[in-house]
Amino acid sequence: ITSMEQKCIPSDRVCDAFDISVGHLECSIYHDLLWKPIACQSCETPFCSACIYRWLIANPNNCLNQCETFVERKCPPFIAKLLAQLHISCYYQSKGCRQIISYEALKKHESECDYQSQQCPGCRLQILKKDFDNHTSGCAAIEFTCQECKLVYERVDAATKHTDTICLRKQLRQLREESKHNKQELHKLTNLWDKMCKLSESYNVFNADKKTIAFSDPEFAKVTIKFNDLPSATAECKNIPIIYRGLKWNKLSYMDKSYAIKTCPKSGFATSFDSCGNLHLAYLKDEASISIESTTETFALISLDACAAWKDDLELTITGYRSLALTDTHTVTLLVDRPQHILLEWDNLDKIIFKSSGGTTDPDSLARSNDTQVVINQLTIGLDL
Repeated sequence: ITSMEQKCIPSDRVCDAFDISVGHLECSIYHDLLWKPIACQSCETPFCSACIYRWLIANPNNCLNQCETFVERKCPPFIAKLLAQLHISCYYQSKGCRQIISYEALKKHESECDYQSQQCPGCRLQILKKDFDNHTSGCAAIEFTCQECKLVYERVDAATKHTDTICLRKQLRQLREESKHNKQELHKLTNLWDKMCKLSESYNVFNADKKTIAFSDPEFAKVTIKFNDLPSATAECKNIPIIYRGLKWNKLSYMDKSYAIKTCPKSGFATSFDSCGNLHLAYLKDEASISIESTTETFALISLDACAAWKDDLELTITGYRSLALTDTHTVTLLVDRPQHILLEWDNLDKIIFKSSGGTTDPDSLARSNDTQVVINQLTIGLDL
């Protein structure tokens, strides 16, 4: 992990800044050295871009200094000029790097530094980049996969677990299993063909007699909500209207794709946009609800696609109600980088409640203990006809 991935540079890494007051170059939010700074147009206070974008997610449009509305502007030129004069020790100084780099060259150096650690795929030890190739070329725990017999074995076991004889025997065994499987599949296909022939005969009989089969109308109309019809929100997050798609929405907000990529590119918001192709995403924090507008009607919750915004292992509990009585409940564990399809198929509801809690905070991220936002890509419901 580099300073850039941490999105902050501790001030104690600044070297030889005798003529510069480093304290005046610190971010007002996390009090580390400014990185990729921007400023508030009203008070001209500079912030790290990542820090203020994160602040605005939790506090839409509000400047840290209580300005009426936060409007972004470029960092004042004199701040950028002072930052460019700084020299900073490498993030990997504790691993042995002795380089002192200019502020503007820091990102490039740390991404290429030979003293960053890489995990060996064999023994799983953390090895310095400069020693990695030499280590992996001789690591006894490195795994190989034979292209002929598909056996996976470690380098140390090559002479005993993957001899020519073992390889040939394994290939022969696989051919036998494949032949057996093919026979079973052929038998299934033959049975399926017989069934299709019988169905075809039955269809011809019905058609000859001019008979028709009537199907009853479905009990409800299935609707998939992807939130793309909500008003544009490229500059800020907005609340979903109280009445939307015939339902009442309480404490659910939505975000535009461009805003998510700009303000929180490493979060579950950006991950969800990559996977679903929406223009907007809905999200909630701690607790939210959806209910039917009419007291005499019901709806069905068929499924939803969701993931955690900031913390892995976040628990989302969904409960369904009818006339204040609990009818259904389901709890699922969400991850940040893996949107999950949750199939429920609950019907006869007049209200559903979402509650999020827990989660694992990555110590190297900017997530806080109360960051329990849940991202919803889409929601499939059934409305009474």
